[in-house]
Amino acid sequence: FAKKIGINRCYIVQPSNTATSVAPKDANDALRLDLDLNAMIENSQVVPHERILSFKSLRNQVLHEITNPEKYIGVPMTSLPTFTNIVKGFRRGEMTVLTGPTGSGKTTFLGQLSLDFAEQGVNTLWGSFEIKNTRLIHKLLQQYSRQPLPAGKPENSASLEALADRFESLPLYFMTFHGGSDVDDVLDAMEYAAYVKDVQHIILDNMQFMITRNNVSSGKWGGNSHFDKFDMQDVAIEKFRKFATDKNVHLTLVVHPRKEDEGTKLGISSIYGGAKATQEADTVLILQVDGRRKYLDVKKNRFDGTLGHCPLFFQRKSGRYAEQLEVGASAAKIVKKEVVAPRKESRKEIKSSSSSMNTPKKSYPRTSYDDILDQFTPNK
Repeated sequence: FAKKIGINRCYIVQPSNTATSVAPKDANDALRLDLDLNAMIENSQVVPHERILSFKSLRNQVLHEITNPEKYIGVPMTSLPTFTNIVKGFRRGEMTVLTGPTGSGKTTFLGQLSLDFAEQGVNTLWGSFEIKNTRLIHKLLQQYSRQPLPAGKPENSASLEALADRFESLPLYFMTFHGGSDVDDVLDAMEYAAYVKDVQHIILDNMQFMITRNNVSSGKWGGNSHFDKFDMQDVAIEKFRKFATDKNVHLTLVVHPRKEDEGTKLGISSIYGGAKATQEADTVLILQVDGRRKYLDVKKNRFDGTLGHCPLFFQRKSGRYAEQLEVGASAAKIVKKEVVAPRKESRKEIKSSSSSMNTPKKSYPRTSYDDILDQFTPNK
């Protein structure tokens, strides 16, 4: 009836007299209870728009968030507390974009992340489009055991079976897609996992392997043959962003960077494709490698704006990352191994340099490993 006469002509009338325990159901009932109808009409309010809110509607939630910030922090990555302190955990309904050079260890980091979540009881879904599930689980088993697996040792099969039993109890699930896949099919599997398995965190590794040009001609992208790979990526990211919000899950998406010179520090503009990925993401992480050190660079943090770095040290035995060196490891030796050896001079270079023997040599201060670690201080 309100729609027939117009919503803008309708008002919400509520009882202004609380003397009676039973609220009137209509005007006749209000008259019978001897309530003040004029006061009710004067205090009436217009029908609110379903997409528009006032501060009054959000007041309690906002004040509760201010007074109880610890209740709004996401799931922590327990194995990397410095990183968790920067991003304040992973919250449901958000999307994280991770990038880094090829072979820098993105899958290793995500494997460790998924195990941290699963060990806390967070149902996690893996979508590995680059690595087959068997190889992925092989890596996860080593990270879960925190030690090398007994490969080629049949006499240790009992301990391996026990490890597999413990791993099987984790709330980890894996999609069967590999290589180029239809985004709508992937979303359908994700929706099933979110509804049936109550999945809270989804990892998609990675965007470039998932998207295929074959879907353009089949009409999956609106039948537009002029769609290029950037358009396809933008449409896919928009769908994933909407899914994370609507289904209240956290989605971590790997997007490879553009081709850069080896050792070049990556930035947000280095992420492959248009700006859609970084615009839609709540958090942008870059795994930086410069030949001497490896660290996780938080470039965007929509939750509270905190940015910073987290050092990463790979532990070969466990296949995991740590924020500090292994016990007994020599920092000086590690730095020495990671520094690129100087190039040998050719005869022409020696001859040309001999003419400038009188030029005083430049002296460079020696950098200790503690100086390198000092660079990893979060910027608040």
